[in-house]
Amino acid sequence: MALSRRSTWGGALVLLLIAPFVLPTPWLLVLQNALVLGLFAVATNLLVGWSGLVSFGQAAFYGLGAYTVALAWLHGLAPFWLAFCAAPLIAALVAGLTGAIALRARKLYFALLTLAFSELFYVLAEQLYDITNGANGIFGAMVPDILIVPRNGFYFTLAIVAAALFVLHRIFHSPFGLALRAIRERRVRAEALGLDVARHELAAFALSGAFCGLAGALYVVHDQTAYPELLDWVKSGEPVIVAVIGGISTFAGPLVGALFYQIAHDALVTLTRDWQLVLGALLLLVVLFRPAGLASLLERKER
Repeated sequence: MALSRRSTWGGALVLLLIAPFVLPTPWLLVLQNALVLGLFAVATNLLVGWSGLVSFGQAAFYGLGAYTVALAWLHGLAPFWLAFCAAPLIAALVAGLTGAIALRARKLYFALLTLAFSELFYVLAEQLYDITNGANGIFGAMVPDILIVPRNGFYFTLAIVAAALFVLHRIFHSPFGLALRAIRERRVRAEALGLDVARHELAAFALSGAFCGLAGALYVVHDQTAYPELLDWVKSGEPVIVAVIGGISTFAGPLVGALFYQIAHDALVTLTRDWQLVLGALLLLVVLFRPAGLASLLERKER
């Protein structure tokens, strides 16, 4: 089965590498957006699926990554490459501080606290007009000319997402990842066995924030914009929905869900004005008839 999995990942990578030569530019941008959403969903699933911590505040770190790059360009604080590298670090720092407060609560109260932090960042982005341009957002040529070319931007996004997913995959199968899943299943028993549950959860929160921030920085490469809605709690629900569609119990589930969601969304927008109704019906069918997620279809085929 391990060999089959490697073949699947290898085949997917080959298809992505040749995509710029066979897809028209609009669909290449859709695929690039799906890659960013996939990374965002896997990073969120580090909390939701691996740790059992349902967070509705990950958009705060996603938007923070985007705003780090955009504000550095708007105010001339740093070149793109430095701001891009700083985005996940700043997001991780803010996530660590936020997690230290939010993780004092449990279950529903934790989810509500993360939602509140997301709304706080959203309001700040809207009201600090002199810094963030408020509700108008930041628009402009904030990425290097080489990345403006669709093919180059796609390959850059693919390389960063592939590297990030490799690191996340190693974390998933590491003792730390196993400890997170043990905490998810039996928190009290994990504590009794000697695991420092609080430290593991805080580390997971900071790691998730870092990769969400990286996804936000990649969004700027795709759209060259940052606006307050990227920080809103509604945006936080998107990777959770994507992870549920693909399967929160597997590493690849959020990636499969992101590809399905993004392609279905962009295809339906061009076909009908009632795209939300149709997309909602499709999501409902997936949840009802494939509750383990679309990725379970691939696992069943391997078995």
